[in-house]
Amino acid sequence: MFAATECPGPYLQSKFPELAQKVNAQLTGQPTPAPTPTPAKSDEEKIWDYFMSKIGNAYGVAGLMGNLYAESGLRSNNLQNTFEKRLGMTDEQYTAGVDNGTYTNFVKDSAGYGLAQWTFWSRKQNLLSYCRRVGSSIGNLDMQLDFLGDIELPGYKTVWATLKTATSVREASDIVLTQFEKPANQSEAVKQQRAKYGQVYYDKYAGSTPVPPQPAPAPSVPYMVRVVVNELNIRKGPGTNYPVVGSIKGGGVFTIIRQQNN
Repeated sequence: MFAATECPGPYLQSKFPELAQKVNAQLTGQPTPAPTPTPAKSDEEKIWDYFMSKIGNAYGVAGLMGNLYAESGLRSNNLQNTFEKRLGMTDEQYTAGVDNGTYTNFVKDSAGYGLAQWTFWSRKQNLLSYCRRVGSSIGNLDMQLDFLGDIELPGYKTVWATLKTATSVREASDIVLTQFEKPANQSEAVKQQRAKYGQVYYDKYAGSTPVPPQPAPAPSVPYMVRVVVNELNIRKGPGTNYPVVGSIKGGGVFTIIRQQNN
């Protein structure tokens, strides 16, 4: 079935510049220039963009990424360092062994692996099952992002909700640390460090914390003011805590000839 649409549609309109370029090139006898390649995104950019599309809150994404960086350096094939020596494998060898079936203890070996350094057996089982279902390498970044963003994190309802509503990087970072990653060390120093990592991503991709607006400078004297209330108290100082020394009744227009400490 085809839906009735206006012609040309958005897709065809988007191709007009390219078509015009090709036609002009043929008319002038010039070769068609090759299209300009789009620069590939770094893994860091890809992770930021992915979670912004899922969470929609820069504080939440930054707090999450700060924790992922602390866990894995944002490397999706990262095998926990202590297990590289224990198992005698590099990141690449471990990943290849899981992928080709020569290493069969992925679920129960207690080795942290991947973006979130999945360690507990049930979480590693869920990751492996999802990986097999989509036909991906266990170290594939896109697969791990989809597993985190579509399956695992939404299951942590408090964490997921906080990431979407957090009003600071620290708030988001703490909830990920204490209720999702749950490392043995959750000290204040660790909380500060992970929030610091997250702030780097916030400043880089969402802009630094905005500077509060400064009050407009007072106009130079003399200048005119209009009193529109029926009665205006005149006080000894700039605040209602100062004593009343007079009043203006009935409104009117007045000239300010001097300001002091204002």
